[in-house]
Amino acid sequence: MDVKILDKNETKIRFLLQDSNPQFANALRRIAMMEIPILAIKFVDFKVNDSVLYNEIIAHRLGLIPLVFNPKDFDLPEKSSSKALTEAKFALHKKGPCTVYSGDLKSANPDVKVLYDNIPIVILDEGQELKLEATAMLGFGKDHARHQASVSWYRYYPSAKLEKPLKNTDEVIKACPKNALKIEGTKASVNIDCDLCKECVKVAKPDNVLHITGDEHNLIFTVETVCGLTPETIITMAIDVLKNKAKEFEKQLGKLK
Repeated sequence: MDVKILDKNETKIRFLLQDSNPQFANALRRIAMMEIPILAIKFVDFKVNDSVLYNEIIAHRLGLIPLVFNPKDFDLPEKSSSKALTEAKFALHKKGPCTVYSGDLKSANPDVKVLYDNIPIVILDEGQELKLEATAMLGFGKDHARHQASVSWYRYYPSAKLEKPLKNTDEVIKACPKNALKIEGTKASVNIDCDLCKECVKVAKPDNVLHITGDEHNLIFTVETVCGLTPETIITMAIDVLKNKAKEFEKQLGKLK
């Protein structure tokens, strides 16, 4: 198996999994989304809430605010014997009239902060007040959406084949919504933006000489972070989790001998 980085930025990475298969890619996808421990606000202690929103609604909104943290500094609550931290504290106190934003959350840990300062939480009118303390803890996306690490997906690497020249070449090329198709004489090709929708094939009929196929052994994999971790960190942690699962599976198989 080989990996080739196609493009990346602060929130998304896209790479090519060569000589792989959908089963491996899907396992990696599910882990990258649901089994990476993510720090998120779990408990909220309201001191004052004069806003129009119930405590539960505000607590839910707070839980979905992505937090920046170092995964090496924290551990799951059940691993209390570890020297790593198990929680991070936040405080918020605002009086109206104003809009309360995520940036108004003050962290007790300088290494933990909200990823975006401009997420609106609630609007306070004149005389209204919101005062609370919040506790963030690690958790998994498979247990609650607030701990989801990423949105990850994969698709087959596209390829095109033309058996003979088309009668309506220009029309077929324009039919591609991603502008990914290129035809020169009897040669057809598509770039990685092709999502196998096959709109071009529909226009090419009834000749039925244009074929767009996906290679299930070469997969375009995308990871888009929805938390405070970088996509590179998420996919690296997902690989470690998958390795541990394989080791545990091998261990359990050994017990059957």
